[in-house]
Amino acid sequence: MKRGIFGRTLIGCAALCMMVSVSNAASKGKDPLLGNWELDASSSVVNGQAAFKSGHVSITATKDEHKSVVDLVPANGAAIHYEISFKTDGVSVPVSGNTYFDSATLVPVDRNTTIRTERRGGKVVGVTTIEVSKDGKTLNSSSKGTTPDGKQFTRALTWHRAKK
Repeated sequence: MKRGIFGRTLIGCAALCMMVSVSNAASKGKDPLLGNWELDASSSVVNGQAAFKSGHVSITATKDEHKSVVDLVPANGAAIHYEISFKTDGVSVPVSGNTYFDSATLVPVDRNTTIRTERRGGKVVGVTTIEVSKDGKTLNSSSKGTTPDGKQFTRALTWHRAKK
């Protein structure tokens, strides 16, 4: 079947529109942070504070906000449980249950990277970079901050996506 220039142009435009639609749908897909994450303690490095034996993070979202539920078990000391409900708009939100910080702001850098600034009593006490791998299977969080007793610490934690 012969097509004139108009027919070929129309087919080309339709194909381009489909590619743009598929590309936009893929870029607006599920937030890579969402889901359940298990700490890989053997691949994590902690300096200036106790390392963690285990940990689990669950991140969910509604239309308006994200919610993180975090459970960590330090190598020495009591288990830590804290929760944050936040928007990624840079507005400080309260954090309940964390002994290191009582409020935080979260700002996305790109689709896979978020910066969390942690505060205790209004003063910045830490910054954590949270990055999900391109394949969505690994989350790396790198932190630098000050413990409640004034000691400096750094953390590089590796998390793997978990089923639950």
